[in-house]
Amino acid sequence: MFVMGSDHSYWIIAFFDNSNWEREFLLINQKSDNWSFRWFPKWHAEKWENGFQAAKREFWEEVGIKHVQAIWTETFDTDYVFHRLWMPEIHKTVTFWVGQVKNKDVKIQEEELNGYKWANYASAINLLSHKNYKDLLEKVAKYIDMEK
Repeated sequence: MFVMGSDHSYWIIAFFDNSNWEREFLLINQKSDNWSFRWFPKWHAEKWENGFQAAKREFWEEVGIKHVQAIWTETFDTDYVFHRLWMPEIHKTVTFWVGQVKNKDVKIQEEELNGYKWANYASAINLLSHKNYKDLLEKVAKYIDMEK
């Protein structure tokens, strides 16, 4: 009998409004050399954390930005199934919060990431490696415009 597992992770999609009033999004270059908001399978809540606390802690650990002003009115979920040869399929849900940062001083965790880039919407859409990330960015950009 085949049993599919499930997993839930959390992250922050960060944006910065620069001095030219152009919005930039933080993209991460994964060890797999894909551009994304982050490689999903790792960020889990500790027993004492809620989802947002986990997202904020992981964001700080991975990119070194501690102060994020989250927009609380909505979260964004993505769902997918991933496969590993040595384990059953895993149904993954990732919940994203949208957060504004006041500076772009990123200090990546090099053992986890290859690099990062701040990109405006058009550049980010071109850089993002997967359609689900592009769709997510489109929803998030519209959401930010409605909230601001």
